[in-house]
Amino acid sequence: MSDECLCRAFWVCTIIVVVALFPLYKIFQTVTMTPSGPHFYINEFYVPALDLSQHTASNNNNNQTVVTNPCLFFDLAFVNIMLKQTVHYGDVNITLSHGRKAVASYVVPAFIQEHRGVEYRREVVEGVPWESTEKAVSNGSTVVFRVDLATVVTFHSLNTKKKDVRIGADVEVDGTGLKLKREDIRLDSAASRRGVGIFVLFLSLLVTRPCS
Repeated sequence: MSDECLCRAFWVCTIIVVVALFPLYKIFQTVTMTPSGPHFYINEFYVPALDLSQHTASNNNNNQTVVTNPCLFFDLAFVNIMLKQTVHYGDVNITLSHGRKAVASYVVPAFIQEHRGVEYRREVVEGVPWESTEKAVSNGSTVVFRVDLATVVTFHSLNTKKKDVRIGADVEVDGTGLKLKREDIRLDSAASRRGVGIFVLFLSLLVTRPCS
């Protein structure tokens, strides 16, 4: 076996170990290094531009429509599930994307939440690409928006701990302008899963490449 093949085999084994241990590391980090909470949910999500019942016909010569409101409304729920820990949120950065392109952003100012509490934040943003999305729902399709959240959470208990939070969720919207999923949508750490996916892709490339 050539030196190149030995080197490649070493890296393949290393990556297999890393991928196998990564979920265990995340569990260990959650249990021993930082508290598990809080949880974040999208409670309401409404795009008036996609609410077909709110459109009014205008300008019969070119068959255009007038959108009554080009904004996007959403409610976030911050749920502190911990029994005896107060949570301090740094500025909460919200990014809304459509078609892999960021279309709007918003910052929820820092705030403090008591244990076993639920905080709601209703926000309004502009910048929705309604021309293309309105056409999609008019044809009976749905439109998917991506909501990403980033903040730093500080837990106040006997030992003050900080935790970087980077989570997100996809929100599917239909011709009512409302999210298709009626129950609350939980934001999760999809970025971590993408990281594992990159490792797996790299592993597959190493395995399939022939030795010289």
